Amino acid sequence: MIVPLLMFFLLAAVIDTSPVRDGETIHASAYFISVVARVVAMSAAILWFGREIVRQFPLAIDRWGWIVGVVGAVLWIGVCALDLERQIIHVLALPDDWLPEREGVNPFATYPSGAELASFLLMRFTLLAICVPIAEELFLRGFVMRAFEAEDWPSLPLTEIGRNGLIIGTVYGIATHPAECFAAALWFSLVSWLMVKTGKFWNCVIAHGVTNLILGIYVCLTGAWHLW
Repeated sequence: MIVPLLMFFLLAAVIDTSPVRDGETIHASAYFISVVARVVAMSAAILWFGREIVRQFPLAIDRWGWIVGVVGAVLWIGVCALDLERQIIHVLALPDDWLPEREGVNPFATYPSGAELASFLLMRFTLLAICVPIAEELFLRGFVMRAFEAEDWPSLPLTEIGRNGLIIGTVYGIATHPAECFAAALWFSLVSWLMVKTGKFWNCVIAHGVTNLILGIYVCLTGAWHLW
């Protein structure tokens, strides 16, 4: 349950993408390698444990996963546009660097050639819309939320996750997206509602993937790289 997401963070930490020249925002080739390595490693881990994953969570989805994914994307983009976190930081007279920022790489400026840019976007969207949703949902709803709810967590159905698990699910979202904490609180709570309503793990994965895909397209179209 935890290996695919562990690979994401481990490879992100191990591969140094720091700029090597003045004026660069990131080491372009190292970042490309980091994205590809995470896609390969996470895909391999998901496939390796695939039989056990499907045994615990049968492949079943319905329209609610798609609906929540679209609604969640609109919610995330709309709430982030309000920039509530930065407004609160300014009201409290705290420095802006209290809000951590993502790498915010503009691929159209970083990878100008056609083939290289297309390859990067393919890998980046695969990571964003497929690998991360599966890995994060396995970790959060497959393990963390159930483990906070019951000792015998592997046998606990998703529909029986109670208050403790639901709270920790939202707290996890806020902790992993501190610069977008209001959007994260609403989105993770929405997907937890989906989980309890349908009891279908793969609905949560679909919702996560659809939201990330729409968000990625929005970022590329608008240049809101801080959400990338």
